[in-house]
Amino acid sequence: MAKQFDGTEFFKMMAVNEQATAAMYRQFAANVKLGAKFFEHLAKDEERHYAIYTALLKKYADTKGLTVEVTDDQAEYLELLVKNNAVTEADALAKKAATFTDKDELYALAEQGERDAVLFVQELIGLYPMLQPDDFHVILQEEKNHLKQVMSRRMEAKLGTLRL
Repeated sequence: MAKQFDGTEFFKMMAVNEQATAAMYRQFAANVKLGAKFFEHLAKDEERHYAIYTALLKKYADTKGLTVEVTDDQAEYLELLVKNNAVTEADALAKKAATFTDKDELYALAEQGERDAVLFVQELIGLYPMLQPDDFHVILQEEKNHLKQVMSRRMEAKLGTLRL
């Protein structure tokens, strides 16, 4: 059975996640041992993604341009993504991240956020192929690249601790 799904909340969640992730990366960048330039670069990308999502929200939310037809199962899945993701409670997440002393904990948090971002952008591309497809594909490629870089740094950090 088909259902009308208003993706406004999905886009809002995406924008909030990008903003929270940029702030988290800036927090990580303050720790020079983690790689200030690396996390600052990621933060700038996330801020640009935020600008894209908020511009699309502004452009389409008032015109019902974000309402699409989906199955009941898909609507339920999308609503779960909005309510339960790595950055759902951004303030609590930032406080928790501030207590981390282990690089692996920080990289694990960044990895989960980037995995979520890849998944969410793939969902957006499927739901809204008519909206800014070039921007979505660029964001998807950047999120995948972020994930790859974070995973690589996490593995390097793990290997570094094994050598001690």
